[in-house]
Amino acid sequence: MPDEIGVEIHGKDVSDFRLSRLVRASQRKYSVPITAFLSDAFIAEDTCAGVSFDHIEKHEGYREADGAILRTGKIHTVRKEGRFWLLETRDGNYVIGSFLRGIGRGSFLKFLRTGERF
Repeated sequence: MPDEIGVEIHGKDVSDFRLSRLVRASQRKYSVPITAFLSDAFIAEDTCAGVSFDHIEKHEGYREADGAILRTGKIHTVRKEGRFWLLETRDGNYVIGSFLRGIGRGSFLKFLRTGERF
């Protein structure tokens, strides 16, 4: 593991705790390719919104900047891999690094209770 990790943030500020969760999430190997890692995540209308990091390029010349607000497509599958939740959508696979304080975890648990997602 490297002694120093360089991070560029171009948008929303992230706390040291959330940043450490994102680093740990990004170092893990997943069963599917990851589209982006999300911090301050919450669920709204069967989609997840949060601050995006390490978003892979979708089109030539376009890359979502770290720290940008991202909203996923409709969530099809949710599962836990290690200590992190993995969301599968038609557009890609997203890992939740942390939930938005106050509403994030509650909205996620409500989403899980609304139907079979595993």
